[in-house]
Parts: sequence; C-alpha cells; structure tokens
Amino acid sequence: MDPKDRLRGQRVSSGRLSGRSRTKHGGRERKNPLWAFGLAVLLLATGHAQADDRDQPLARAAYDACVPADAASIAVEKSEEDGVFVAPSGQRYLASELHVPAPRPKGALSAAGLVVGAAPGLEAVATGPENRWGLTPAWIVLKDGETRELLQAVRLMSGAAVFAPDREDSVCAGLLRLAETAARREQRGLWGDKMAAPVYSAARPGLLEEKTGDYVIVKGRVVSLGKTESTRYLNFGKYWKTDFTVTLKASDEAIFDAALGRSGWQVEELAGKFVELRGFVQVRDGPHMALHHPEQLVVLEHPAFD
Repeated sequence: MDPKDRLRGQRVSSGRLSGRSRTKHGGRERKNPLWAFGLAVLLLATGHAQADDRDQPLARAAYDACVPADAASIAVEKSEEDGVFVAPSGQRYLASELHVPAPRPKGALSAAGLVVGAAPGLEAVATGPENRWGLTPAWIVLKDGETRELLQAVRLMSGAAVFAPDREDSVCAGLLRLAETAARREQRGLWGDKMAAPVYSAARPGLLEEKTGDYVIVKGRVVSLGKTESTRYLNFGKYWKTDFTVTLKASDEAIFDAALGRSGWQVEELAGKFVELRGFVQVRDGPHMALHHPEQLVVLEHPAFD
C-alpha cells in the first residue's frame, strides 16, 4: 500500500478538525505536560546535555501532552511493515502524525530502538477509527517501569520521520514539531542528507512538480492571497498556471486563524510573509498543496533557519 494513502486514511472523513481544547482529547482530560516541556526546551536550547538525555524529557512531555490520562491501551509488537504495530488479536495500529520518506532513512528503525517481533514495553492508544486498509491510527507508547515515552517523538528526534500533522493541535503538536526541529538542527537521520530531506523552495515550482504525490516541506514567501466563496488561496508566484499554490477550505479558515493567532497572525495577513508548509504535492495548474490541518502552516520569523 502506498504510504501517502495510509497517511491520508488517518483523516476524519469530512477533512474538518474537531476543535478540541488544549486539555482534552475526545472529551477526556489530558495530563499537564508543562513540567517536562520547560525542561525539554531548556535542554534543547542550551545543548549542554547529550542527545539521548535531551530526547527523554521531550518524549515524556509528548506522552503527557498527547495521550489522554484515562486512555485505554493495548500491548503491541513491531511488524515488518514500517510504522505498523500488531496486537495479539491481529489488530494493526499505525503510528499517527508521522511520515517516513521513501526510501526510508538508514537506521530508521534502530534509531527508535525497535526490532521486528517481540518488543516488551510497547503499547498502542487508538486516536481514531480503523481506516479502509484495516489500520487504526494510534499513539505508540514506550514503557520502561513507571516511565512512559511517546514513540512518535523519539522517531522525530532521531530524524527517522517527518512530522505530518493530521489530528493533533496546540501543545501536543508543538512538542512533536519541536522534536523534528531538534533533529533538523543537529542533522540527525534524514536531515543529515540534503538529498533525503524533503524540504523544497516554493520559488522552484518545476522541482515541486517533480515531487507530485510526495509528502514534502515547502518554504517560501506568500506573494498574494485570493479567495472564493469556498476556497482560500496562498499564491507563491505571479502566474497561477505554473507557480506553486496552496489552498484551504473557507469553512476551515477560522480554525487556521485560531492556530496562527497564537503567533499573532491570521490567514488574511499572510501576503508577504515567509512561511513553511507541509503536505502532499499535487498538480493543478502548477504544483499545488491542499491544507487540511492548521499545523501544516507556520509563519517563519527567521527564514534563514535550515
């Protein structure tokens, strides 16, 4: 099965977000992750600790932020299919919020400390219903005594995957993005190879068109904005027939505004701003990306980073 189809299959059928609060997940209370979030940010910023030391508080904080306190979990094992974990019943779980570029980065599994087969201490916490391919999106939890860490954060910190926001927002998504950012800064895993890192310039539409069907990260300056009754447009060039264009549903604009508002922006204010986007590339009068989740779009205050 195509990896991009599996990722798309995680989305709710309407493509809309549920508008959950920062402290609840499906109506259930989450634990407070702030104790570890501050420590994770401090260690990442100072760079005084070893990489593994910095990984642990961030992975723990991600578990606290993303996994509901009263969520039901089930023991699983790593399967031969990357990103898929199997319960004793045969139910298959897909590690959500991640995308692994093809070809898979060297050491992608070993970087997360996993092998195929029995892996004591692995649990899955479902985040949504089973998709049409028989995969249930889930948080994968690493257990060590009383300690719990989120596998998604571990893989992002190792550079074994790309953050692919699909369901989560606010603190949880922020921590997963922070995990990826740390790997990018330290050039771990796929970020150590510029040919493997899926980061492209919006100013090179020809290259983006070659990546049709791939999940990529695109950076560029928004040249202009457009809108119709049903769609909002972010144009990255003067010629919409050939240049890179990004769209989002007009019905989702308020959700994007709420997310952008945390950094002081709104969709209608993005003209001239340097942004980073992530999603699948399509061709529709030039390369095109459709946004379904507000965490797919961030305004970059320091465009030179990376």
